[in-house]
Amino acid sequence: MADSEARYLIRDYGPMVLFATITIGGMIFIWSSKLMELSLPIVTGIPLVLMAIYFIVSLAFAGFRLHNEQAGDNLYYMGFLFTLSSLGVSLYLFAGETSIETIVRNFGIAVTSTIAGVTLRILFNQMRRDPIDIERSVRHELAEMTRRVRTELDSSSREFSHYRRVSNQMLSEGFEEIARQAERNGQEINKILEMLAKQAVTPINDAAAQLTTTTSQLSEIIGTFGAAVENVGKKLEEIRSPEDVVRAELAPAITAIKEMSEAQLQPLRNIEVALGRMAEAMGQTPSRAAGDDRGVAPTGEAVPRKRWWHLW
Repeated sequence: MADSEARYLIRDYGPMVLFATITIGGMIFIWSSKLMELSLPIVTGIPLVLMAIYFIVSLAFAGFRLHNEQAGDNLYYMGFLFTLSSLGVSLYLFAGETSIETIVRNFGIAVTSTIAGVTLRILFNQMRRDPIDIERSVRHELAEMTRRVRTELDSSSREFSHYRRVSNQMLSEGFEEIARQAERNGQEINKILEMLAKQAVTPINDAAAQLTTTTSQLSEIIGTFGAAVENVGKKLEEIRSPEDVVRAELAPAITAIKEMSEAQLQPLRNIEVALGRMAEAMGQTPSRAAGDDRGVAPTGEAVPRKRWWHLW
């Protein structure tokens, strides 16, 4: 921050301070050297050296650089001030006992500084370029640059066209190569898939064959089992239960026993009927009732036997 401020100060006030310092210092030196009666080369050379220093500093250092016209005017006015200072000292010395030769010599020193200032101003003015010349040179440079730019644009357009053509060719070749590679990859993938399908179908076919064999065996077993079941059913239908067998075997014996029982019970029934008739005839109702009770008991005993025989 401080460096930038110092740079701005030098840029704004540096040329003025330099001009004032060199001019005032030269004027003081001229007055002092003439009053001290120094030698002529020193009195003449130091102002010229100061003007040369200002000229070099104005050209070499950017902080003290001015326009050519302004720098030439400063040198001209510096020489003119040195001349006026020398003339003032000469007039001051002319009032005393100074000889004519000394006054003429002082005028020679003044003329020398004026000549140097005018010369440097002319140099700066010659260094200054005419705006018309600048405009002409700028137009010429612009035309040259325009021609160069047009040439560069044409070459760039040709290069872009060539690049576009090459790029299109490379892209088309690349797409064709990609398509061929994709086709080859597709074929390889199809082969691999077919191989995998075959390898995957083989176990399935084997399993299907085994399943078919197993199914056939199961069908045969089921058929055999069904035939065996039918045979067993037929045999079961042919088989008779032991109860039926016993009943069939004992049926004649039961019939004979039943006939024998009927034959034995028939006289008892006849006796019962006769006793009943006798009781009615005798008019013994209680006896008859008792007889009826007694008659019922045997009858009750006979009936269960009859039913028992029917069970057999």
